[in-house]
Amino acid sequence: MSACALPGYRASASIGQVKAPRIISGSAIVVVAAALASIAASPRIADVDPPAPTDPHVVRAGEALASMTSTERISQLVMTSVPGTTLAPRDAKVLRATRLGGIILFANNYRSDPQLRAFTRAIQAANPGTLISIDQEGGVVRRLPRAAPTRSHPQLGATNRPALTRAQGAATARSLTSLGIQLDLAPVADLDIAPRRVMRERSFGSVPLRVATHVGAFIDGLHDGGGAAAVKHFPGFGGATVNSDDALARVSRTRAQLLAADLRPFRTAVARDVDAVMMSHGVYAAVDRRRPASTSPAAYRLLRVTLGYEGVAITDALHAAGFRVAARVSPAAGCVPVVRAGADIALLTGTLAEAVACRRLLVAAVAGGTIPQARIDEAALRVLVVKSRQGLLAAAPTPAPE
Repeated sequence: MSACALPGYRASASIGQVKAPRIISGSAIVVVAAALASIAASPRIADVDPPAPTDPHVVRAGEALASMTSTERISQLVMTSVPGTTLAPRDAKVLRATRLGGIILFANNYRSDPQLRAFTRAIQAANPGTLISIDQEGGVVRRLPRAAPTRSHPQLGATNRPALTRAQGAATARSLTSLGIQLDLAPVADLDIAPRRVMRERSFGSVPLRVATHVGAFIDGLHDGGGAAAVKHFPGFGGATVNSDDALARVSRTRAQLLAADLRPFRTAVARDVDAVMMSHGVYAAVDRRRPASTSPAAYRLLRVTLGYEGVAITDALHAAGFRVAARVSPAAGCVPVVRAGADIALLTGTLAEAVACRRLLVAAVAGGTIPQARIDEAALRVLVVKSRQGLLAAAPTPAPE
């Protein structure tokens, strides 16, 4: 089976049947193999081959995972927004205490480049190793007005010069990394198609091959510039009835259509070793008629088994109106079903208090057996590999008590 390297790795070997290690609090003397064994024992595709643990990112991520308590591992799975253009002391205190894995920035966090650099430095000072992300697609979704890309996905698709798209991706990564941002929540892999063409202002186009080509080029460019990429919105949101930010979105594409067209750009993204895949909140008739993709085990099987992807799966924002309607839970409570289904990062765009509640509910779900510890370990290791690639693990703090 074709597979992207296990937990975001860029190489491959075979997972044996190894028992999950016991969670050890504090500074544990656990080799990387023990961390990988936890993943092997989790409910996942058994014939995906992980890389040899001589890969420095695997080794570093495994060491970081082994040194963490269960609660600290859970923290890696939570990404949240923060208010303002400076980090308030109370918010710094929360980040220091909870060590949430990631932060997403928005336009309201930006005033100037020097200000944003100071802001991201303050985040890292409070919580070393934070993965900082932003939606910087270009065009209508461009949180930083002075940063690349200067051309939108539709413009790049119409021009149809993959080298230009790659250059735009590289310029974007250089812009973001200079500001302390590692992960671009881009490119958009959705097709610009009927019935409503909801992605027409954000898509590279309607032709699957062309969209796939530009998705691959943009990812290559982000990697060229030293950044990380999160392709979206799996398994393809072009055929949606409405934007899930606004209401419940349904996608009536047949399985044959998804496999032949909508998934083609995502296959290319997997082949380009994309760092993360963002899960849609749409309800797909051909995948799971009852649940949005972000909470559907069937959607994660489509990603993991059909596409062979083993990197980070991140949800779309749990504060989206469509998610709340489809999942019938609050954003914080939504963390449990998405992680149980297969998400590695739960993305919250509300308050820090909601992110802390999300973490607390995940801790309770593990303690109560709703989510296996192995599911947490699998997800945390994937996140830590991305962090290692971005140079975020060297300054990891000494583990705090439970």
